[in-house]
Amino acid sequence: MAKVVSAYGGAAAWSKVTEVVARGRVVPAMRKGDGVMTRTWRGTDNLRVEIAYPENKSEVRVLENGKGTNNGRESNAMELAAMRLQAARLALPKLLADKRTSLRAAGPNAIEVALDGGLTIELEVDPATGHIVRSTGRSGQMAFATAYSDFRAVNGLLVPFHEENSAMGMKTADIFLEKVDIK
Repeated sequence: MAKVVSAYGGAAAWSKVTEVVARGRVVPAMRKGDGVMTRTWRGTDNLRVEIAYPENKSEVRVLENGKGTNNGRESNAMELAAMRLQAARLALPKLLADKRTSLRAAGPNAIEVALDGGLTIELEVDPATGHIVRSTGRSGQMAFATAYSDFRAVNGLLVPFHEENSAMGMKTADIFLEKVDIK
């Protein structure tokens, strides 16, 4: 775990992170047209995702203090779990540092992180680089996986600029980040 956090810039640097704003492009697997995305993370219970698709279609999902909305309506249980898992995975080095005393080995190159409400995230790590190459968030029988690549440094912290997302084994989208601001 220490090698992983170190590869991403270190626990001390990640402990100071209060906000991550990522802008980029979403290429959905199940709808036509790429979306323009802005994702604002302010902690594991605070996330805002805005995606503008062609033809004036948009999606706004918000997680605030544990409560979720999806395009202005209250999120159902599955949507809320997915948002909570997404918020947790957007600053994985910080999550690992914060939860270091409760991490569990889940295989030779895997770490499991338990979250509140019965949620878990399993991280697959490249042993040579210490990079997290895949995360799988689970809520009951639901599994949301993300493969990470195109790692770049932002303010001395390592960030994956490409994410390939799936739910229950079906690809949902590719995300290509263009700009990431970390505070």
